[in-house]
Amino acid sequence: MRRLQQQNGMALLLVLTVIALLTSLLSEFAFSTLVDLRLTETFRDRTGAYYLARGGVEAGRIMLREDRNNYDHPQELWGQGVQNYPVGEGTVSIEIEDLSGRFNLNSIADNRGNPLPGYHRFVALCQEVLGLSVAEADALAVSLRDWQNADPQFVSADDSYYQQQQPPYARKAGALDAVAELNLIRGFDAETVDQLSPYLRVFGPELLNINTAAAELLYAWQSSAAAGNVQLILDRETIRAIVEYRAQQPFEKIGDLDRVDGYDPNWLSAWQNAAVKGTVFRVRGEGQVNQGIRAAEAIIEKQGNRLLSLRVD
Repeated sequence: MRRLQQQNGMALLLVLTVIALLTSLLSEFAFSTLVDLRLTETFRDRTGAYYLARGGVEAGRIMLREDRNNYDHPQELWGQGVQNYPVGEGTVSIEIEDLSGRFNLNSIADNRGNPLPGYHRFVALCQEVLGLSVAEADALAVSLRDWQNADPQFVSADDSYYQQQQPPYARKAGALDAVAELNLIRGFDAETVDQLSPYLRVFGPELLNINTAAAELLYAWQSSAAAGNVQLILDRETIRAIVEYRAQQPFEKIGDLDRVDGYDPNWLSAWQNAAVKGTVFRVRGEGQVNQGIRAAEAIIEKQGNRLLSLRVD
């Protein structure tokens, strides 16, 4: 009788063990299924967000294409952008910036290293933004000019510096493809690049849109001549008056400068290659579906609505 009870006890223990194992397997299976389900949902949402972001870029291009007046100003439709517009199960946001209000880093010298008017403007911009002396700002401009020099016979004083980095690398010997490339150039540390970046671009012609350029760049733009030959026609107070005027209404033509208090006809000679219309724009689309978020950023040449670059995050 006692042996039968022992057998019954062992059977019960075995059954409980099997139940425990099955419960554990079922729990593991349920958890694995839940993880797979979440991964599938995440993939679905991020894929949907990707297409919303790309659609936002295309919508931005349409906004630019439909803007047919003779000036570009942030008060226009393209400058207002779109925030969290409902589309299907998600939302899309669109942001458009006129990059023609920034300085083109590839305009400081030709491909043989001969300085262009942009060289002196860059020196003046570094003085305005970074608070550097002329010599310090010029040293940055020299490093940037030499980095771009495509002359196969040219040897830069910085070449040995680049070869000593870990890992070593060579000069670009060509135009910059992104503002972030400044981090590779001698003299440009991360803080310097961060401070300068909002004023810089690498795409489009040298033309500056006075409707969107920062005050620091408007002031520096006068410095197209070599040091010692610069005639600063517009002082900082005048620049401030111009910026305050355009905050209320756009300059629809360069001649509209005569509407600013204190106008002097000489102002028109201070800004060579200045205009009131943009040539190159940055269009950013951001899509969100549930927790999935994707962004797409494109550089668009307004004339012909030509795509210059596209990046998806």
